[in-house]
Amino acid sequence: MDSPAPRDDNPSERKKKDSSTDMEDLEMTEVEVSMFRSINNKLELLVELHKQMKKMQVSLNFAYEKIDRLESENKSLKVTMDLLTKKTNTLAKENKKTNETILDIQSRSMRDNLIFSGIPENLSSDDPEALLKDFMISKLKLPPDTVDSITFHHVHRLGDPKSKKPRPVIAKLEHYKHKDLIKRKARELKGSNFGINDQFPKEINNPWKILYPIMMQHRQNNKHAYMVVDKLYVDRQLYQNLSTTPWLF
Repeated sequence: MDSPAPRDDNPSERKKKDSSTDMEDLEMTEVEVSMFRSINNKLELLVELHKQMKKMQVSLNFAYEKIDRLESENKSLKVTMDLLTKKTNTLAKENKKTNETILDIQSRSMRDNLIFSGIPENLSSDDPEALLKDFMISKLKLPPDTVDSITFHHVHRLGDPKSKKPRPVIAKLEHYKHKDLIKRKARELKGSNFGINDQFPKEINNPWKILYPIMMQHRQNNKHAYMVVDKLYVDRQLYQNLSTTPWLF
């Protein structure tokens, strides 16, 4: 038969053990409370972060909706702009065609016109037609009977009457063959202060001023160069240069 464990009957020792156990329990409780508070603080932080994230998500959704709306509006504007661009291009083409038609009509109306420059004016009784016929006889060396057969729709001076220089004379001939005859006789004026030129609208006259020296340069290089209205042809090829003939592009 086993003998019973000896009893610790020392009250002082037992009290010390109990006190030590209570201290350990208290320390464990404080650690647990500290851990709980730490966990609780972290949970509260997570909750707050979650709230902030929800707000951010709402803001992002609003931004995405706004972006989608702007993209939709932008597409609509692009379609409108494309339509306007097409209409503008169409109108520009129609306008160009209309201007070309008007220019062609003006050119045709001036087809029989010639401009004579350098013919002196009679300030007291200026008769452009009589002066022009005298000019044809004396300067162009045309026979008087030939000059008498030349008829005009009208003859008049061009420009300000107060001009210090003789104003050009514009003559509209009744027959194109007479115009051709006068132009052929213009070689008689070489080296003089007189000149004979076709009349063109300013839209054509300005290109002439640009293209005429180029045409003469090609002719000096023994090339076949000639002008038709506002176009220059060199060896039967249309002369085109972006810097000098922008109206052809």
